[in-house]
Amino acid sequence: MSDEQPEDRYRDYRDAIRKRVCAICLDGADDASCGLSGSLACAIDEHLPRVVEAVLDVGESRGSAYAATIEARVCSHCSHRDAFGLCHLRRDGRCALAVYLPLIVEAIEEVEARRTGGTA
Repeated sequence: MSDEQPEDRYRDYRDAIRKRVCAICLDGADDASCGLSGSLACAIDEHLPRVVEAVLDVGESRGSAYAATIEARVCSHCSHRDAFGLCHLRRDGRCALAVYLPLIVEAIEEVEARRTGGTA
């Protein structure tokens, strides 16, 4: 059994996403920290384990399958959905997970390639 803590399991993924996505995110603060706070938490941070597992389960270069899998396995658990299951953040282009999904996928695949000895 591994001594790795649950939050440690996703540290490399979180770091890679922060480098690739948070650096250009429109919600970022001037000091490169997240500018979101309070009830408007970043969907990437809020759902990181589900996001990573969904991307890894889809596999390599599956295009639109990523979006469908994320919606089914991550968005369905999001606190920003209304009673009808609609997300006003996604609709308004303010959900970092939806806006930056291609970069998130690239970051996760890059970490996975390093872990398995493949090419990134």
